[in-house]
Amino acid sequence: MSRLLPFLLLVLLAACGRPQAASGPATEPPQVVLHGVEIQSFEADRLVLSGRAERMTYQRAEGMFAATDTVLRLPSRGGAPRASSGPKGTMEIRAPLMEGSLSTRQLEASGGVVLRNAEGLVARTPRATYDAPAQTVRGREGVAMQGPDYALRADQFNLSLPEGTFSFEGSVETVVGGAP
Repeated sequence: MSRLLPFLLLVLLAACGRPQAASGPATEPPQVVLHGVEIQSFEADRLVLSGRAERMTYQRAEGMFAATDTVLRLPSRGGAPRASSGPKGTMEIRAPLMEGSLSTRQLEASGGVVLRNAEGLVARTPRATYDAPAQTVRGREGVAMQGPDYALRADQFNLSLPEGTFSFEGSVETVVGGAP
């Protein structure tokens, strides 16, 4: 036993004194990693956002999060999000990756974002930004939309959730009636 103690101390000192790899600064691991996350966000006692994510990481010091395979339901026209997609007044946003800040209440969805509402609108864009205080969703990398009786492509879009309206900028192409 007395010979084992110096050996253990030597092993511990060697482990503690190992230099970091020369490949660059070490990346801090997230402080929290959650799997199968149900998401709910409230303003006072009102539910303003609900959804789920397959995996979510959180850095408490910065208030930053990243979520994968995420579905969010946001109210539009004053509606409250429901537990399932499709009810009138709800916009659903799906994305492989969503990153944001809890302090600013902003998030960026990327990797092929799909927006869908109960009226049959489906919009696809590479990236979209959600601003919770302003209740807006915007995309600056193009959007392709499909509705019940129309199709539309635009360079940029803005969606106002309280009004339930889209506005478009740049080049806009629309096909009305019998859209594929």
